[in-house]
Amino acid sequence: MVLIVAIVSILVVGIGMLGFASPAGVIALVSRFQSKVGLRAASIFRVGFGVALWFAASASRPPIVLKVLAVVSVVSGLVLRSIGVPRFQSILSWWCRQSPLFIRVWSAAALGVGAFILWSVVV
Repeated sequence: MVLIVAIVSILVVGIGMLGFASPAGVIALVSRFQSKVGLRAASIFRVGFGVALWFAASASRPPIVLKVLAVVSVVSGLVLRSIGVPRFQSILSWWCRQSPLFIRVWSAAALGVGAFILWSVVV
């Protein structure tokens, strides 16, 4: 599980770097998820990552923090699945219409969280 968490964390760091360097690039990436399949994939990814994070937490530096993040990830994946495609598309469209500064701030947050999780599990 630690390997899965590390790989996903590296992916999150990469997406954060992309969004910070090129807000238009991350918008193009996010726009690809505006479908039923995209919603399902995002939901499954979040739930799966949350489960992997939960099991990897015991071998991490801050296990309680990772367990909290695991619960947040699973709950967000379940909520995401329950909102439906039209609302999901609306949220993604709204996010994509925001300023480059807004997207860079969110991307920096993703980069930070991804780096923190990676640091946490690479012991």
